[in-house]
Amino acid sequence: MTLRHSRRRRHRSRLQRNLHDFPPEEPSDTDTATTTTNDTTITTTTMASSAEWTTDFFGPKLLTKPQTTGIPTVSAFEGKKLVVLYFSASWCPPCRSFSPKLIEFYETCKDDIGCVFVSSDKDEKSFSEYFGKMPWHAMFPSYTSSEDRNRQGRLSDMFKIQGIPSVVVLDAKTGNFITDNARAEVMQAGSDASLQKELVQSWLSKEAVPIDQAPFGSDGGSDNLIVRAIKYILTKPTYMLGIYVIVKKILRYLEEKGEDGGIEDGKEL
Repeated sequence: MTLRHSRRRRHRSRLQRNLHDFPPEEPSDTDTATTTTNDTTITTTTMASSAEWTTDFFGPKLLTKPQTTGIPTVSAFEGKKLVVLYFSASWCPPCRSFSPKLIEFYETCKDDIGCVFVSSDKDEKSFSEYFGKMPWHAMFPSYTSSEDRNRQGRLSDMFKIQGIPSVVVLDAKTGNFITDNARAEVMQAGSDASLQKELVQSWLSKEAVPIDQAPFGSDGGSDNLIVRAIKYILTKPTYMLGIYVIVKKILRYLEEKGEDGGIEDGKEL
């Protein structure tokens, strides 16, 4: 018995030495995901953390259709490379004019982009009729609850939204800023599918920066401050009315000035 046990011990010792001669294989991505419980947990956690920013920005759920309970925000942008924020409202004429163009752009490029409607509508009827025509997601409107109102207000402040329509593009993985000039760029691309896809690629090629480092208002060098001011005024009917009254008074003044002798002997002074 003693001799047999001794032989067994020597056999196990040789087997252990042979095993040590072969280093363990480096696990592949597939091995990590399918065979190792701890690594699977880590991978899942990493994937979830990349979507955490969407919940922080938009809340725990997003609407896919009017008057529904919504879907979990973390699953809304799976497989997307970019997230587009569309600040708009049904009562805004420039918004109603731009929305069909953005829908056309989205339908061409939806494999790469997700979109969220951030509404400034004040009632369910207006919101539902407007959002019902859109093929993307929407935040719960601000009139739904004080929490939704505060969340939307923080988002507008975060991206320094001064008027609508405004379109902001973010990196889908990190939530980092890419551009706030997307409205002008989409308009420039027009209905040309190749230009629309080129625009998406240009966004993807840009360096996405954290929100606190974002160059808001730079408009990618396309629109200057005057153009932005004009766009803002066009979204404010009361401002437009005031400008109209002022211009009318100026023209009347110039007309009266000419009648009082501003022109002499048929020659301009």
